[in-house]
Amino acid sequence: MDLLHRTPTFLLRSDRQSRPMVNHTNHCEHHCCPRGRRDFPAARTTPAPACRTSVPPPPTRSESMRIPKIAIGAILTSATLVLAGCGSGSDTGGSSTAQGAGTIVVAMPLPLTSGNATTAQQILNAGELAVKEINAAGGAGGKQLEIKSYDDQLTADETAKVTQRAITVDGAQVFIGAYTTIEGLAIRQLTDPRKIVFMSPSTISPQLTDGSQFVFRTTHVQTDYPALFAAAAKNLGMKKVVVLHDDSPSGSTLWEATNTALTEAGVTAGTEVGYALNATDVSSAIAAVKAQDPDGIVLIGSSAADAGLDIKTMAEQGLDVPVLGLSSPVAPDAVRIGGDAYKQIKIYSIQNKQPDKPAYAEFAKKYAAEYGGTAEEAAGGLAEPAGATYDAFMLLKKALDVTGGDTDGDKLKAALVALPPYAGVAGKEGSTISWANGPNGFSNAMSTLEYDPESGLLITAP
Repeated sequence: MDLLHRTPTFLLRSDRQSRPMVNHTNHCEHHCCPRGRRDFPAARTTPAPACRTSVPPPPTRSESMRIPKIAIGAILTSATLVLAGCGSGSDTGGSSTAQGAGTIVVAMPLPLTSGNATTAQQILNAGELAVKEINAAGGAGGKQLEIKSYDDQLTADETAKVTQRAITVDGAQVFIGAYTTIEGLAIRQLTDPRKIVFMSPSTISPQLTDGSQFVFRTTHVQTDYPALFAAAAKNLGMKKVVVLHDDSPSGSTLWEATNTALTEAGVTAGTEVGYALNATDVSSAIAAVKAQDPDGIVLIGSSAADAGLDIKTMAEQGLDVPVLGLSSPVAPDAVRIGGDAYKQIKIYSIQNKQPDKPAYAEFAKKYAAEYGGTAEEAAGGLAEPAGATYDAFMLLKKALDVTGGDTDGDKLKAALVALPPYAGVAGKEGSTISWANGPNGFSNAMSTLEYDPESGLLITAP
C-alpha cells in the first residue's frame, strides 16, 4: 500500500457539523470546499473582489540552477494597492464596531487550497481546538474568541485581499496564521499601520518581524537553522552536502549561511541548487544536485508540494541519499505527492516539536479526540505549526486576561511582551516561549526528527 493511502485520515478530516464561535470565510464563492478534503481546487475560476460591502454566507464546513529571490517589494506592493483601493482606515487594534462587543474576532488567513492544504487545515484545527477550550473556560479577558478563516491561496495578492476583508468587513482584531513569509508580509503590510497584533506560528524569515512592533512568532527565526543543519548533517555521518532550495524569502537567503555552517562543521558544502517556488518540474535541479555526487542534501523550501516533488524526482533519478530539511519535506502534502519515494529515501526534519514531550503528547491526545485517529498518530503525524498555533492562542488568552479583553495594539503588545516564559506545546522539552527580548518566541528549542515510512509518523532521530 502506498503512502497516499497510509496517511492517517485524522490528519485530513474535520467532519463535525458545526462549532460554536468559529466562522470559516473561505473567500471562494465557486468552490466552498469541505474542510479537510484532499482535493482542494488549485484556484477558483472567478477571482473574488478585493473589497466587499456585504458578507456572504459561510461555506459548508468546510529552472535555472540559480533563481533570483522573490522581490519582497512586489509582495508589499500588492498589499499597498489593496490598502489604497479599499481605504487604509484609522482604526487601531481591530474594528471599532467589534471592540465593544463580547466577542473578539481572530482572523486566520491560510493556504487552504494550495499544495500545503493539509498543513493549513491542521493549523486551523489546532486554533479551533484552543478556542473551544478557552471559551469553555470563560473566554479571554472576559470575552469569547471567534475564529474567521480565509483561504489566501499562498499568494501575496489573495492574502492582501482577504486580510483587508477581515479587517474592514469582518472586524478582525487579532491575526494568527500564514504558513509562509509570502503571506505573512502581505498580512503585516495591512495590520501594522492599524496596530493590530499578528501572531505567526509558521513563518521563519526575519523580514516578517524586522521593523515591526506588532508581529510575534511562536516558532523559530531562520537564523537559528544553519548551525542546526550543520550539526545534524555531521551527526548523521554526511561528508558532502548540497543545499537544494526554492526562491522564497527563506530559501533564497538561508542557503548561504547553511553552506558556511556546514564548512565550519567540517562538512564539505557543494554548489547550491535553486528552483522556483511552486515548481511543476524540478528534474533539472535534481540532476544538478546528482552531478555533484553528494552523500546528503539539505532541502530548504516553503512548499510541502515542492518538497514531495523533489523527493519523488530524486527517487526517479536514482539519487538515493538522505534529505535533511525544515518541516516541509515531512508535511502530509509532501508525503502524499512523494508516495513510494519516502520508502526509498531517508528523510530527516529539524522541527520546533518533540513528539514525546509530555505537553505535546497531551495536545496530541486532545487533537485526536476532537478530529479522530489516535494520540500516537497525532503526536507523530501533525505538521510542526499545529502545536505552535495552539500555543499562540493560549498566549493570546493570557495577554487578553491582562488587558481585560482590550485588543488595542499598544496594550496587547505590552501584555504579550510582559508575559512570563511560557512552557507550551511546541519546542523540545524544557523550552519556553518569551517575547521579553524580541519578537521571536523560541531559542534553541528544536529537535531532529526522522520520518518512519512504516508508520507514516515522525520519531526522534538517533
